[in-house]
Amino acid sequence: MNMAGEKLISAQGLGKKYCKSLKRSMIYGVQDIVVDIFSRSRDGSSLREDEFWSVRDVSFDLNRGECLGIVGANGAGKSTLLKLIDGIFHPDEGCVTTVNDMGALIEVGAGFHPMLTGRENIFINAAIMGYSRQRVLEKFEEIVEFSELAEFIDMPV
Repeated sequence: MNMAGEKLISAQGLGKKYCKSLKRSMIYGVQDIVVDIFSRSRDGSSLREDEFWSVRDVSFDLNRGECLGIVGANGAGKSTLLKLIDGIFHPDEGCVTTVNDMGALIEVGAGFHPMLTGRENIFINAAIMGYSRQRVLEKFEEIVEFSELAEFIDMPV
C-alpha cells in the first residue's frame, strides 16, 4: 500500500491566546465555562484585557514523507503550535486534524515548574546546577535578555 501523500496533519486558521495575568486568566476561564454550559456563543477571536495571541492564523498541510520546520524567536509560539497539533492545547480559533497514530511531538519545559514565574524558575534551575544566588543575580539581566521574554518574566511558565 502506497502511503506517500497521505495527509498526516492539517491545520486551518489555528489561533491560541493567553492572558498575562494568572488571576484574570482564571476568571476568564470560569466565565468561558459558564458560557459553554449555557451554550451561548462567544467571540473567541477578540482579546480581553491582558490577553495576547501566541499563535494566530496558522494554516498548513503536512503529508507523509514531508518535513516541516518551525523556526522563530523565543516566545514566537513554536511550542504552543506543537502543543496545539498534539492536542495538549485546544485552539481558540481554527482547527487541527491529525492521523490517529501520531504520538506526542514535544516535551517542552523540562526542568521548569509551570506554577512558578520565569524569574523563580531561573533561580531554582541555577541552584540545581550549583550556581550561587549572587552569581545568578550578576547574570540575571543577561539570562532574561537571551530568553527574549522580559515582558513575561514574572508570569508562570
